[in-house]
Amino acid sequence: MIKIYGSTNNKNTHTDTSKTLLGAKNYATRHGLTNVSLRIGYTVTLLCYKLNGKWYEYKTLLILV
Repeated sequence: MIKIYGSTNNKNTHTDTSKTLLGAKNYATRHGLTNVSLRIGYTVTLLCYKLNGKWYEYKTLLILV
C-alpha cells in the first residue's frame, strides 16, 4: 500500500497533500491547519497536531479495564 500524508480539518476530512511528513506539516502550517494525518488505503490515522507554534505527536491511549 502507498503511504500518503495529508491534513485533517475540524470536520475530520482528510486531504492528501504530500508524500512526506515534513511536506504535510509545511502545507498545514501555510494553510492554517493544525492536524496532520497518514492515509494507507482507506484508513486514516492522525499523527501530529500543532499547539502554540510547535508540533506534537498523538500518543496512543491504553485503557485497561
